Amino acid sequence: MTTCASDLVVGNERGIHGRVATRLAEVASEFAVVLQIRRAEETVECSSILDVLSLALVQGSEISVQAVGEQAEAAMAAAAELITAQEDP
Repeated sequence: MTTCASDLVVGNERGIHGRVATRLAEVASEFAVVLQIRRAEETVECSSILDVLSLALVQGSEISVQAVGEQAEAAMAAAAELITAQEDP
């Protein structure tokens, strides 16, 4: 099983809001992975939009993202693009 992890900074001026959280959940379901975001001591799975939103990630938030599974590299690339993007998907 492949594991990919990366430290990222939220790029969107509105942070991780509903649309971005929804796209992250879609990425988690499109690829054969478990995709997680960690901020401080809290870790949530991206498959849950509400859990992602509960982190209250604003622009500039530093987070760790981890993908575990056969398609971890592709899922990590897609998630990183969403999280660091300056504009909405």
